[in-house]
Amino acid sequence: MILERIKVGLKKRKVKVFLVFLFFSFLAWFVNNLAQSFVGSTSFELDYVNVPQEFLLAEAPKSQLNVRLRAVGFQFIGFGIRKKKIQINLSEVRKKDTGYYIPPSVYRRQIQAQLSGDMELIEMDNDTIFVKFTSLVSKKVPVIPRVNITFAQNHALEDSLVISPKTVTITGPETQIDTIENVRTSFIEIMNAESDFSNTYTLVKSRDLDKTSFNPSVVTVSGTVYRFSEQVFEVPVTMLNLPDSVQVRMFPDVIKVVCQAQLDTLKEITSEDFIITADYSKVEGSDQNILPLVLEEKPKGINNAVLRTKEIEFILKK
Repeated sequence: MILERIKVGLKKRKVKVFLVFLFFSFLAWFVNNLAQSFVGSTSFELDYVNVPQEFLLAEAPKSQLNVRLRAVGFQFIGFGIRKKKIQINLSEVRKKDTGYYIPPSVYRRQIQAQLSGDMELIEMDNDTIFVKFTSLVSKKVPVIPRVNITFAQNHALEDSLVISPKTVTITGPETQIDTIENVRTSFIEIMNAESDFSNTYTLVKSRDLDKTSFNPSVVTVSGTVYRFSEQVFEVPVTMLNLPDSVQVRMFPDVIKVVCQAQLDTLKEITSEDFIITADYSKVEGSDQNILPLVLEEKPKGINNAVLRTKEIEFILKK
């Protein structure tokens, strides 16, 4: 019984060893064959590049090209796993009448140049590739920032925001850009600003402008922030359009103006730099003896000027 078991075990072991050797022999034969060159068929995916600047590719022509190649077996296996991409250079496009095309001789040369040295293009589809272009137009439009800026106490923006560049060039099909008057930045939010700032922001492009480009596509938005002080000036009221035969008394006849500006600027300002008026002609047809006040003039370089009193009362002198 024991001898028979041993014999059976040895036979099974021999079978296993035989199968292992058979597998590796087949594998060696298979690898050896794959290392040999032979002619076979496959297909390439086409990628169109170098579209002339004045055009946009309206639609991709043929997307796949059937070919016969002389190549190593491993390469054909690679093509089966992932198709090879071949670029078709549209800078070599030719024009006939109003149409554009690439003849087989041109794109055959392009394909062969992209194949490795141990691959040879034997045959391929011999169709002319016709290309449809859309003409592009360009125009310059201003940039408008979308801004929400708050300032720290007693701080303000000097002059205005600086946008660089102020205009950008948009390029695309006329149907897309003919109604565009400006482009806007992404949302700009700066909180409690107390120092100068300068940041780069992208330009917002709607989904409808899928074939339109912005140049540049980003802009810089900067601003100068200064600290201001306040000073109150007392300014007399000037009555306009008062007839020679009429005299009035105004209450009050001197108005306080709160002026905000940099300290150096405030030092150079006097009450004479402001003009506050009331227009007597607005009394006609009214039984009121109240007139609104207008700040007609204020000095340059100030941040803000506010009248403490918005209107005056008056009485006629006898």
